[in-house]
Amino acid sequence: MRAELWRHRDFLKLWGGQTLAMFGTAVGRTALPLVAVVMLNASATQMGFMNALSQLPFLLFLFAGVWVDRVRRRYAMVWTDIGRFVLLALVPSLYAVGWLRIEALYVIVFCTGVLGVMFEIAYHAYLPTLTGRELVAEGNQKLELSRSAAGLLGPAATGVAISAVASAMVLVVSAATHLISAAMLLLIRKPDTMPSATHTDGVLRAIREGLHWVVRHPVLRTIASASAIFYGFTSALQTLYVLYLIRVLNVPPGWVAAIFAAAGPGALAGSWLSVRLMRKVGVGTAVMWAVGCANGILLLIPAASLVSPLWLVVALLVTSQFGYGLSTQVGTIIQTTLRQLLTPDEMQGRVVATLRALSMATVPVGALAAGVLADAIGIQPLVWIGSIGLLGSFVIYVFSPIPRMRAMPTEEEAAAMAPEMRAHA
Repeated sequence: MRAELWRHRDFLKLWGGQTLAMFGTAVGRTALPLVAVVMLNASATQMGFMNALSQLPFLLFLFAGVWVDRVRRRYAMVWTDIGRFVLLALVPSLYAVGWLRIEALYVIVFCTGVLGVMFEIAYHAYLPTLTGRELVAEGNQKLELSRSAAGLLGPAATGVAISAVASAMVLVVSAATHLISAAMLLLIRKPDTMPSATHTDGVLRAIREGLHWVVRHPVLRTIASASAIFYGFTSALQTLYVLYLIRVLNVPPGWVAAIFAAAGPGALAGSWLSVRLMRKVGVGTAVMWAVGCANGILLLIPAASLVSPLWLVVALLVTSQFGYGLSTQVGTIIQTTLRQLLTPDEMQGRVVATLRALSMATVPVGALAAGVLADAIGIQPLVWIGSIGLLGSFVIYVFSPIPRMRAMPTEEEAAAMAPEMRAHA
């Protein structure tokens, strides 16, 4: 199977272009805030507003899912890549002529985020069509391996480049990667057809169909509800993490970045391990292993407050970051493949968008609650509560159909699990 995908020329074009674009995205994500701070002397309020604008496009997931289910997905990816090329290229262009302003950066950040959301949903919906059911798991593995590598190398490369040239000019690289990605997508020979059942119903009805499918599907409902708990409590931990390290554990500020960085190699290892583990122990066991480890290993964070000396504290924190990166990547790849194989082609966009929207809805709630409650009862108790609360997502998986799944579902098995609405949608 591995050899077959390595010979899949169309997939290799997608993979090559996406590897470059993921690297460019990581560079842009690092460079844009630096442009605002270093070159435009942005205030804390302006940085907060820009960060909010970068997150705002995630509210469009449900609408983007409807759009993706009504267009040719490869061409949607091409146009969103071209759009991001134009937007990112505007930053060094405006800088070169002396017209770069913080207001322009606001527009660029927001519009780039909108196109990024559209691209992400289209790419997840398109992959099963390109590779076929038999190879989609390995396709996800290779693409996530590239994403992990880009997340690890992109910020470091940005730091090196900015030391040599102005931060705005670094975005030339980021912009160019999206243009190359668009060109690689255009070279794919497999015909890009419309989704098998393109609906002309209203947008809200189409969104409702996606919600109905996820909520009534036994496997997708499990993934959505468990992910909502996971992301909510993870958001709470992330909100308090730096405060906890510095003010409770007395970790030197210079060591914090190194602790965070340990998740990167873990994610690379998880990407490499995911499909191998799934083939070795089965789909259900691999998912349970990944979810259990991702939840359990974060208990090392509050446990670090119970030990000394400092080197042991840091060792526990680094282990938790590495293990978290590894296990979440294994779970992400397997569950992404499950979702793709359980969803009919005409609903791929809406289902991935619905899962993302339901999963991410708890993120701002967790962040806000953690901040308010930590001021009331203290940082350390909240870190314990957040770490233990994460185990709730594992409990949901235990009582779901997923632990009993030995292999990825066939088309017949997927049809048997489909909600009733599929017959009349």
